[in-house]
Amino acid sequence: MINQMTQNNTIKLLALIIGASLILSVTLSTSAFAEEKKDKKKDTKKDTKKESKKDSKKDKKKLIKQTIKKPKTMKTSAVSSNATTTNIAAKLQPTQMQTVDDALQDKLQACKQKETQREQYECEKALKSGNVNEEFKSKSTKTVIGPITFYYAGATVEKTGGKDIVNLKFLVENTGSKENIALYCTGPAACNYDVSDGTTTYKYSAQDFTNGQIVLKPGASRMFNMLFGPAIGYGSYIDFKFDPSKQYTFNIKESWGSGNIPLNLK
Repeated sequence: MINQMTQNNTIKLLALIIGASLILSVTLSTSAFAEEKKDKKKDTKKDTKKESKKDSKKDKKKLIKQTIKKPKTMKTSAVSSNATTTNIAAKLQPTQMQTVDDALQDKLQACKQKETQREQYECEKALKSGNVNEEFKSKSTKTVIGPITFYYAGATVEKTGGKDIVNLKFLVENTGSKENIALYCTGPAACNYDVSDGTTTYKYSAQDFTNGQIVLKPGASRMFNMLFGPAIGYGSYIDFKFDPSKQYTFNIKESWGSGNIPLNLK
């Protein structure tokens, strides 16, 4: 009887141990599964963050590239636009100087068709002289006295060795006569040209009249210079003096006409 009870107790104890072992095993297994699931979630979050960072970096790189490229595109466009505008302006508005130069070159080329070298030289000389005259006329004031037209482009007074000196340059053209017209100035005492400030008259110190006269054929023109400064005698006894408060005129007293030209000296 006692042995039977002991056996039963032993069996119960073994059953309890086995049951406890099974419960512990299941608990541990469940816990391990939960931990594994938790770890997977963490890994997933980490991967998501990494991908998010990568995408963010990629977006930043794209933005930087776009920012860098934009100004280049705009600059290229601006340059292209400016170049186009300049080309159009150049085509639509050729300068007057280019037109004059082209016309002169065409005429000079025509001079080379003359038979002799002398004829070629005279032709070229006349053309070049005419071109210079036209340029001078374009910046000058015009005064007509009798049959002669005077062109004057202004003058500036300079000081040299304490003396006032001014060089007056004129282009004269026979525009009103079918005969030769002569301009006379053989010396300071016998010259039909002088300068006055309204009270004092000054005679030239130097001039470039050939043999004391300039002869102009109908339609012909010529440049001449007349310098006023220190007295040189022979009719020039007063040094030229410049006073900015006074008005100076160039006076003409010829048989074919008289008048004066305001000099507006500076």
